[in-house]
Amino acid sequence: MKKISLILVGAALMLSSCNLIPDAFSGATKNYDANGNSLYHRTDETSLATGNLFIEGEVKKPGEVKLKKYYKREVFYKQATPNDSGSYNFVGAYRCRGYSLFDILNPFIVEKKNVEAFRPSTDLYLIIENDKGDKVTFSWAEIFLTNTPHQVIIATEMAPIKPYKKEVDYPTGKVWKIVAANDLFAFRELENPTKITIKSFDKKEYEINRELKNPFTPTVNVVIADKLVSTIDSTYNQKANVEYKSIFYGMGMGYHASPTFKGVELMPIVDNDEAQSCMQKGLVCFAGLDGYRVIYSYSELFNRVDQVKPILAIPDKYSESGYFRIYHPNSFYADMSVKALSEIYLFEE
Repeated sequence: MKKISLILVGAALMLSSCNLIPDAFSGATKNYDANGNSLYHRTDETSLATGNLFIEGEVKKPGEVKLKKYYKREVFYKQATPNDSGSYNFVGAYRCRGYSLFDILNPFIVEKKNVEAFRPSTDLYLIIENDKGDKVTFSWAEIFLTNTPHQVIIATEMAPIKPYKKEVDYPTGKVWKIVAANDLFAFRELENPTKITIKSFDKKEYEINRELKNPFTPTVNVVIADKLVSTIDSTYNQKANVEYKSIFYGMGMGYHASPTFKGVELMPIVDNDEAQSCMQKGLVCFAGLDGYRVIYSYSELFNRVDQVKPILAIPDKYSESGYFRIYHPNSFYADMSVKALSEIYLFEE
């Protein structure tokens, strides 16, 4: 036994000397050989100043995040920001390392204020603020119910990803920041975050009716800032031109046999004049006729680096599931696909 322990200690020392200490949580290594295959790891990191972060809102024990408890994760990120001409300015490409919001929020057990009426976590969202009072929002789903977790981090180290034929100078900043690697444009980058507030949807009451005998609804109202802006009806069936194959898996019952979803693109239906503000702070509630609802962030729907398009799917059996349902291919759980959809409610925090 003593001999085995000595061998393990020796192996750890060898790894340490090679700068290849494994991250026990993610399985990644903290440093890569600059002469290896990775094009992401050929520049040095810049350390960013960190601060204090507090978790508040609908949790059992609000409090300060103890950063020493968490391992760091790594994302790759191309930063572009909007300009006054309606186009975008490219800032730089980066390798970012820091604390995943998934890991940070996981120990803060949710205590929903509306749990008696609506138990699922699908109507939760996050408001993140910094020391200047600036805000960005994320849905709970894009942190915990997605196919691609750990893509929203608080970056504490950044390194430019440089091309090899051109000299570039990409700034890394000085303080830690929220980085959403799944976002196409950097609307939700936020320097020096200080507070994360967890909330459940309370902007409008949707009556819960679990015994609804006829779930069919022929139309969907689109409401922006409490104003009805349009109504979607069966004429949209003629425009159905997007089809996704799916492995549909629910939180409670597991696999559901719904292999294909066909419908219309969601973005033209809920496009908003205040697009930039929506990308930063916008949230969308999809509510079914029975009161079931889910929250997506506006950026999660329409500011995607993978440019996957959520749709209003049109089921084959209308009488069993309503004329429309929301479907987002990047959602891991079928619970994020509301059937018998009756309202799309866009709001900002």
